[in-house]
Amino acid sequence: MGWSWPTFWYTLLILLLVVAFILVLLWFISLMRRRKGMPSHVELYFDDNFRKIIDEWDLVSRDKVKEFKKDIGKRLGKVDDDISSLDKKRKNLDKKLNMLEKQIDTLEGS
Repeated sequence: MGWSWPTFWYTLLILLLVVAFILVLLWFISLMRRRKGMPSHVELYFDDNFRKIIDEWDLVSRDKVKEFKKDIGKRLGKVDDDISSLDKKRKNLDKKLNMLEKQIDTLEGS
């Protein structure tokens, strides 16, 4: 077979088309990989409206949880004081109730 210019140009054209096809295919694959990393519409909606959703659903935000965690010692101390005072009052009422029961017993015995 002999050398001919038309065959050379056809071969070169086919080779360029194959290379272009491979490049387009690689570009498409890389585009698909980048899209997987992008947030979905639902994620974007929650990012934009998260504070409103927290307020509407009466949920607690992370900041409020941190604030509650800091103040829990003070709150537990107050509850402990309340329990102590209520326990003293109950003991006092138990004494008064016992005295009343003794008085009732003496009145019934007479």
